[in-house]
Amino acid sequence: MTNIINRVRASRPGSGKQVKLNLVHIEFWSAVKVGFVIQLALAIANIVGFFALWLVLNNTGLFSSLNGLLNGIVGGSSVDVGNQLSLPRVMSFAVGLSAFNIVVGTLLAAVSALIFNVISRIVGGIGVGFTNNQ
Repeated sequence: MTNIINRVRASRPGSGKQVKLNLVHIEFWSAVKVGFVIQLALAIANIVGFFALWLVLNNTGLFSSLNGLLNGIVGGSSVDVGNQLSLPRVMSFAVGLSAFNIVVGTLLAAVSALIFNVISRIVGGIGVGFTNNQ
């Protein structure tokens, strides 16, 4: 068993040079750009998710079942869930929500970078260790 362990240790490269640095500043515009790109990707996922959910609910007949249930409770035929949750209406809501999320998420990334920069001036930043394994 010790022979196997010695062979594994010998095949590993030696530990590289370790460097410890302090992260004391986040560039404001870099944080804004990264926050925007992340929020844009999440917005696309949100829109695709709304479309997929509507497609599943429409194809399973849930809207017509819900119409029957609500009309039985209310006692009339004035409720039409399928008309209220039509694809254009659902996608308009999804696009509006995604646009709001992009704006708010980008602003939060910018504010977070500013807050980190202020705090790092007070406490000296965050210690980060790097290793060079070649």
